[in-house]
Amino acid sequence: MSDQVAVVAPANPVPSHIPPEQVKAFDFYADPRMSQCPFAATATLHGKERVFWNPTNWQFGGAWVLTTAEDIRFVLGSPDLFTNKGEAGFSGFVGESWDLIPLELDPPEHTKFRKLLNPLLAPPVVSKMAPGITARAAALIDNVRDRGGCEFMEAFGRPFPVGIFMQLMGLPAEQTDTFLKWEYDLLHDPDMRVKVGAAVAIRDYLRELAADRRASPKDDIASFVVASAIEGQQLTDDQVMGILYLLFVGGLDTVASSLGFFFRHLAEHPEQQEQLRRQPEMIEKAVEELLRRYSVVTSSRQCKVDVELGGVRMKQGDWITINDSLASLDPAEFARPMEVDFDRKNNRHLGFSFGPHFCMGSHLARRELAVALREWLARVPAWRLKDNAPIAVHGGGVFGVEHLELEWNVA
Repeated sequence: MSDQVAVVAPANPVPSHIPPEQVKAFDFYADPRMSQCPFAATATLHGKERVFWNPTNWQFGGAWVLTTAEDIRFVLGSPDLFTNKGEAGFSGFVGESWDLIPLELDPPEHTKFRKLLNPLLAPPVVSKMAPGITARAAALIDNVRDRGGCEFMEAFGRPFPVGIFMQLMGLPAEQTDTFLKWEYDLLHDPDMRVKVGAAVAIRDYLRELAADRRASPKDDIASFVVASAIEGQQLTDDQVMGILYLLFVGGLDTVASSLGFFFRHLAEHPEQQEQLRRQPEMIEKAVEELLRRYSVVTSSRQCKVDVELGGVRMKQGDWITINDSLASLDPAEFARPMEVDFDRKNNRHLGFSFGPHFCMGSHLARRELAVALREWLARVPAWRLKDNAPIAVHGGGVFGVEHLELEWNVA
């Protein structure tokens, strides 16, 4: 077995068609280095095997891992060869078989649902939301500005994007902590029993939400979904569940995770923080470069047919791990990939994936990230990491920051 690394999860039996020299254990969830920096941990995979079989994949009993941006883009852009069906598998956790929509659909079905859902978060809609997004950021910052410090994720990183999303969905703000606990348990807890419990809780809540919106429609996304039709056919209960479940899971985690890494980076690089204070017109470019440096999502695809990629023969039914940071930090594509350069040219990062499944919430996410940086830089003096305070980060399906203490001088 080549180039072993320390892992916690046990290795699964290797299928007979996988040559031993193509096997390498790397645990995206439990490798101890994930708690230090998941991006540095995954970057160690560059420059070695282009493609390898990872037997520690807990979800599928093993999966191929791609380490180059070229191969990752090829897989993401080839739905005729690689399927999303069953990628997350959350319905299986609760003994059901509905798809997360549109995530677990392939074209042409995927295209129909993207056409239905894309307008919900299109640029004109997000532009109309801008004043509210800015006001929410300002209010959260004002709560802590005069304290000289805060635990960033609790004070801003989570409540800022999560609150915006919950309002869009029509979810009650008083249940934010409960929803975030379910989200964390589903995506990050290593205990399968905990994952299943969270999956059931989310499913049951969304069933009640759908029933309520059918009986009493409101001006929110949940009401839009339950009333929607495609090609003249009302959405089925399973289709409604698949859409609401994906929106719930996708809306409560990724932007918060990105904010944690962005603000940690700027705390550790005061010269770049100062550059953005002097040149606020650079903020949008900075967001793109930080999205590249800190691409947080890991997803999967399954081979529809036998295929050769990177000199490796994959069989129909084999699963493939798609770690966006491996593409965004590929040294063959980006010079000095671990460095943050706000002037980087041709920044073809995969922070929002690629191909047909490019993130439909990207416009809202970009706006939230830019507003967060702009308002903090305008309202808060130079922030830094609090001395001797712990920083907690994790790997998994979405790399994230759990605890980040910042401080600044108060006049």
